[in-house]
Amino acid sequence: MLQPRDLKGRRAVSYARWSSDGQTSGDSLRRQTEAAERFCSTHGLVLDLKLKDEGVSAFKGANLEASFGKLVADIKAGVIPSDMVLLVENVDRISRVNYLDAQEYFLAVLKTGLTIVTLHDQRVHTIDDYRSNVMLLVMSLMEMQAANAYSAKISERVGSEWNNRANRARQGKVKMSKVPFWIDQQTQQLNTRADDARLIFQLAKDGVGQGAITQQLNAKGLPSPKGGQWGKSVVQDIIKSKAAYGSLVVKGDEVRDYYPPLITETEWLSIQHRTRQRVHNPQNGNTATLFPRLVHCGHCGSVMNLTSSKFGEFRYLICSGKTTKRTDCKAPNWRYESFESEMLSRVGFLAVPIPGQAAEGSADRATELADAIGALESKQGNILAGMAEATDAASRKFLLDQSAALTSEIEAKRGELIRLREEIARAEDAEACLADFEHDQQEMDRLAKEDRKEAQRLLGNLVSRIDLESDSKTLRRAMVTMRSGHTHAIVFDGTGELG
Repeated sequence: MLQPRDLKGRRAVSYARWSSDGQTSGDSLRRQTEAAERFCSTHGLVLDLKLKDEGVSAFKGANLEASFGKLVADIKAGVIPSDMVLLVENVDRISRVNYLDAQEYFLAVLKTGLTIVTLHDQRVHTIDDYRSNVMLLVMSLMEMQAANAYSAKISERVGSEWNNRANRARQGKVKMSKVPFWIDQQTQQLNTRADDARLIFQLAKDGVGQGAITQQLNAKGLPSPKGGQWGKSVVQDIIKSKAAYGSLVVKGDEVRDYYPPLITETEWLSIQHRTRQRVHNPQNGNTATLFPRLVHCGHCGSVMNLTSSKFGEFRYLICSGKTTKRTDCKAPNWRYESFESEMLSRVGFLAVPIPGQAAEGSADRATELADAIGALESKQGNILAGMAEATDAASRKFLLDQSAALTSEIEAKRGELIRLREEIARAEDAEACLADFEHDQQEMDRLAKEDRKEAQRLLGNLVSRIDLESDSKTLRRAMVTMRSGHTHAIVFDGTGELG
């Protein structure tokens, strides 16, 4: 069995890891690095490389994809020599996953030729020693099992603390280290920045992109939450925050009606829906078409793209499935100018009032789900309270399993509730847009010529999809799906409109 003195002259790499961001400003890096440097100085090794994984947990194996995983990959690829000596504080710096999985990975690392030294006990680990002495393997297994058990205990304790914090928040105010910039940390009421936050959500509701919102905020000289310039990622995080409609989210657990709301949940859901559409719509900045990414082939479902004829004389909507040969679609092309003209002439038909029965049914179901979630959360709160009083591990595990099962059921119902609320939000948003649309349809022709971006916005507020069908050279039909989910059929007359 190799001893530390046998490693004299070898090249070494130190690896330091700690789990939480809070430890970054603590003593972890200094302690682990100095121990490696001291070992090299004492036994004559050359410390070539210092690696660290900041705030990376080994309990679920996250570090195996971070710096440590890259080191092993580089050794396997021959980028780093396999006769290197890896210096770690103890085995749990490498992994705290289940000890059987950890042992498998640990041996695989040793099989690359790497030598590992655990500094806390000065043990030298090599694959040859493990093959010749089974007790070395048993000792490492016991250490790995202890590390995993300790992490599991800490994870359970931390998870229980977060659950308790969410439950306390439902009973009253709790002290949070971080609150939205429009909330006063002491009183947890709206502060003087509330109007700045409302502006962000109003711009998002109006269909302004996150980049443009960022530019407007900086142009107005409004300070960011940290006092400097605004960045797009900051705006993005604010728009996604459920605190906008008053919810506090504690580790994924939503505590509703906690903060004073800036907007309604319906408005927030509508903004999320619109934001997702912008992200998945690369044609939003292009005004060549008033219907970017809205038009689909009614025969194969593919997106219809705008393209020009050989000499640029005409523009056509052509099935992307046909052009890329993804499908065997033979649908004819549509002359774009004729399509746009006829669609704009039918805008009054699109502005027909939308029946609200479906939305009403969704609202009733949403109320049922919200009540059911509330009952399940109350039941889960009682179980967690029981865990705090349980005196033996078996009882705590039983209660923890019950709590986990309830969490799954709550998340499933919450997912359905979010989908229903988004459906309601789309319907209400469409109804609100109808008023704007009816008011502006008289000047749609002018907008199509002078302000195509605004024309795009008005149409996009009302329409979610258009499917074009061609039964012959002259019979053409557009199935227009509104944001409310209702569909209108528009039949086009005339000849010479297909390519």
